[in-house]
Amino acid sequence: MFDSKKIDSYFDNKQNFELSDTGMQHKSVSWRRLFKLTLPCVAAALLGVMVVIPNIRKSVDLQDNITVPRKGEMEKLHIEQTVFNSTDNKNRVNKIVADSVDETSPGSKLMKIVNPRGSIPTDSGVAEITASEGFFNQNNNVLNLSSDVRAVVNNDTVITSEEANYDFGNEYGWGEKDIKAKGEWGNLTAKAFTYDKGKEILTLKGYNRINSKGSTLSANDVTVIYQNENKTVSTGKASFSQNDKRLFADKIIAYFTESGKKELVRAEAFGNVVVKTPKETVTGKEGYYNPQIGEIVLYGSEKSDKSGKGYVSIHQGNNVLYAKKITAYSDTTGKKDMRKVIALGNVKIVTPNETATGKEGHYYPQVGEVQLFGNFSTEPRKTGHVTIKQGENTLRAEKITAYLDKGGKGDLVKAVAVGKVYVDTPKGSAKGDKGVYNPKENKVELFDNVRIEQNGNFIEGAHAQTDLLTSVSRITGDENTGGRIRGTFYKVRKASNGNKTKK
Repeated sequence: MFDSKKIDSYFDNKQNFELSDTGMQHKSVSWRRLFKLTLPCVAAALLGVMVVIPNIRKSVDLQDNITVPRKGEMEKLHIEQTVFNSTDNKNRVNKIVADSVDETSPGSKLMKIVNPRGSIPTDSGVAEITASEGFFNQNNNVLNLSSDVRAVVNNDTVITSEEANYDFGNEYGWGEKDIKAKGEWGNLTAKAFTYDKGKEILTLKGYNRINSKGSTLSANDVTVIYQNENKTVSTGKASFSQNDKRLFADKIIAYFTESGKKELVRAEAFGNVVVKTPKETVTGKEGYYNPQIGEIVLYGSEKSDKSGKGYVSIHQGNNVLYAKKITAYSDTTGKKDMRKVIALGNVKIVTPNETATGKEGHYYPQVGEVQLFGNFSTEPRKTGHVTIKQGENTLRAEKITAYLDKGGKGDLVKAVAVGKVYVDTPKGSAKGDKGVYNPKENKVELFDNVRIEQNGNFIEGAHAQTDLLTSVSRITGDENTGGRIRGTFYKVRKASNGNKTKK
């Protein structure tokens, strides 16, 4: 066994070698002096090799001044004023500068970095990053930054967080703490994030919001920002609001302008879509919003039923409009109120007292007017007509225009029917060229070529009024008929079997 203390005493001239030859003694003194002088040089060379080789293997170049190791850290690496250079997959140089670097434990290759500053090239510019401290792992080429992390991207977007990590090998960053950003995309907030540098994709995780140019995009789960495509995809109770309108859906895809401040060009919504305005609520399965022309288009589900389930619907006061497709246009000036709605496919309007149906409908919320159109490719008397039902009474026509009360809850005030108008009651039917329904008085008036039928009997005239509560009709003539009416009545007699027959 070697005694290290004795060996040290030899070098320090505290103990002499017992040599029988004086010449040999002088030679040994010279050898000791040479070994003592060269030992620190050899140690320094070995330390340099230990530092350089791992970093060459990890494609990282350390440019530094190696200082005297601290007490108790003879085997740990300590570097002052360090520069890390790393080349990415596109041969761009990522540069990290630090005040000092300390290896956490001997041979761990996990370096604690004080006051790191980084410069990371992107496809569109450079991201400048600073933090109070961090760690660089030479084993996997990952940089972890913590406390007061700040990134400035292309001298435009400023990002702040308490944590950020970056994998130089995979060009991938992430953070699990709150993040805030301000730049061309507006003001961004999220609970966590990931960033794919190669694809230029930023993902906001947890509840997140993007406020930009009078609009707000938010989601409970994730918003993915495709920077090269100028679009975002938000999922998990996503919402978009602009002016006095709000769009909700399970998923919203938004497209923005290419340059300058990002302004919305189009928003597509999927799953449980709801559009809210100050006066209306529109629901559907999927749709899109075009803010340039104030257009909202919603589609219903293929699995829809007569009750309205699966259809697009508009709720306004006490009234509901259903259809397979609804296109709504908002006023592009002023208050941005909804000015026109076009409903297509099995249109139905439900009020507290009436139900109106048709093939197509036009709704003008600002004046409280609804126009319903029928389908005349089939037999017009029944299936092709627009209808208004009130209890057991039905009004049918080629076209019906309904007027809603704007000042109250939107109740039906009047309906005007044109083109082969029919009124069916439990006691008979009537028809004419034009009809007016008055809900408050529960009466229908028919005009021009009027004919009332009951039990095979009929009366013809120019004007008729039917009371929907009593099913009693009154008919009159006009100046063209001299005020006269005409009709045919059949005498009812009993047959031998007791049944009534006409004569």
